[in-house]
Amino acid sequence: MSIGDGQFRMTLSWTEPETGQELLQCLATAGDENVSFSIDCVSRHGVDSCSLDVGSLTRKQLEAARLAVEEGYYENPREARLSDLAECLGISESAVSQRLTAVERKLMRELVRACG
Repeated sequence: MSIGDGQFRMTLSWTEPETGQELLQCLATAGDENVSFSIDCVSRHGVDSCSLDVGSLTRKQLEAARLAVEEGYYENPREARLSDLAECLGISESAVSQRLTAVERKLMRELVRACG
């Protein structure tokens, strides 16, 4: 890991796709509004680099996403339901669903824009 100008650069590698997916979920939900990260994607076709800006996510969206990851909502099979997350956050299931959908939509659009 190298550090400079308030930025961190880490090189990670793994052999199982699930590990990469878990890492991406963790990075996407661990930051705040001023966090972005860069991913070097290694494939059979070589190395591509892209940066995802997660700054457009609101505090409430990040809170819901962080809880969903921590509670196992994105595991297969799911370890938490929307009702579990709603209870923890003190909001309706519909509100949790809307927040998570917004996070997923923003991250997927940013991924396609930056790396697509």
